[in-house]
Amino acid sequence: MCPTPGARCRCVEKPARFQRVGATQRTGPNILRYGGFIFWKNPMTVLLALSFLACKDGFSIEDTQGNTASENSAPVIERISLSPELALTADSIVATVVSSDADGDSLTTTYAWSVDGQAAGTDSDTLAADLSAKGQKLTLQVTVGDGTESVSDTSEPLIIANTLPVIQSVRIGPPGATNRDDLFCSLPTPPSDADQDELTGTIVWTQNGIEVSALGADQVFAGDTILALQTEGDDVWSCRVTISDGEAQVTQSAEVTLPPSLEVLIIWDNAGLGTPGLVQALENAGLNVTLSDTDEISFTGKNPSLTNFDAVVHLNGTTYTGVMTESGQQALVNFVNAGGGYLHTEWNAYEVAANTNAATLASIQTLSRVSGSEALGHDYSVITAHPVVANVPTNFSTTGYCGGNIGVAVKGATALATEAIFGDAVAVMEVGAGRIVGFAHAANYQNEDSDPSEYCLADPNLLQLMVDSVYWTLE
Repeated sequence: MCPTPGARCRCVEKPARFQRVGATQRTGPNILRYGGFIFWKNPMTVLLALSFLACKDGFSIEDTQGNTASENSAPVIERISLSPELALTADSIVATVVSSDADGDSLTTTYAWSVDGQAAGTDSDTLAADLSAKGQKLTLQVTVGDGTESVSDTSEPLIIANTLPVIQSVRIGPPGATNRDDLFCSLPTPPSDADQDELTGTIVWTQNGIEVSALGADQVFAGDTILALQTEGDDVWSCRVTISDGEAQVTQSAEVTLPPSLEVLIIWDNAGLGTPGLVQALENAGLNVTLSDTDEISFTGKNPSLTNFDAVVHLNGTTYTGVMTESGQQALVNFVNAGGGYLHTEWNAYEVAANTNAATLASIQTLSRVSGSEALGHDYSVITAHPVVANVPTNFSTTGYCGGNIGVAVKGATALATEAIFGDAVAVMEVGAGRIVGFAHAANYQNEDSDPSEYCLADPNLLQLMVDSVYWTLE
């Protein structure tokens, strides 16, 4: 527009670049038609009688007094970027627009978001996370204006990517697991997925770095339980959990080192008969078992030394005609007072009551003796709740033929179970730092002529009592 309304103005023209809004050039080098008017131009200037002359961008309009006015320059959108470039379901998308204006005009920007081709209904540089989801295509149309003119441009499309599943943590239980426990691989918090994808999981176990198959029943995932019979003391167990959303997967592991197996010494009356069955039961329960070098009569405390053992099972039955050496007795008393576990059977009570040479053992006996019994089959009743009797029925019968002690628990001891003939049949006591469990049944006595299946030490409930007794003495 002419800088002085109503004045005669001209465009300062450079060769071959002069243009007017709405003008159409006719034939002839000096004739230009503008609307219904015709003007003549010389090679350098054009004089106009209209104040609304318009020139091409970058050309000046000049009136007869030398006043000039510049034509408006449209804004320019230089760049539109959307971030983050790897956008996920939980992300808000932020637009960055770089624009400029040659005239230095103040610019305004408006935003029009589209999600899968549909307007998102927001005029902001930010698209909230809840307005898009995995797999959807986002675009943004930006309009920039300078008050006179405006320009528009559209961003490159942005696809919302898959979000990985999340595993908060993996644990191996139970807490304080030993080789007596089934191991369970678990996720305390269920895995999650921001995209709400269906998740599947797998578990891989390793034992000391070697992959193994879980034999336990599935609890949550296939193969999540290792049976105790698969474990050993000092094992390093690892479970690796993999969770997949169908497109991608994540993995997390847990590891546990089992404590060393407890060491049990059996000081035997007979290394055969029912003793091998007791050894097997203890080993199946995760205990390391060693047999003494000699029978219990000849035990001296050094064959072997008790130093490396956690518990001692003293089988005294077929050797009732003799008494353990004094050094052997004293070694057992010292062992219990120092915190060792000790299990004894019938003939200890007999020897303490009938033979002064067994007096040293008296301090670690839980049963007194009135008499003895020999019978085929015995009927037990649990009378006191206790870990030792927690895994046997309240009432059970044995079929084995073996001798037994008739008596009651000594002062300071607690009877846990009775037997119809024996009286108090299982009793516990604590002495010094150690724990003791006494049994009325007579180990291998009177088993010599029995079928192996009838040995007292072959009865599953008596074996369970002895296994649980070892563990209780070492808690």
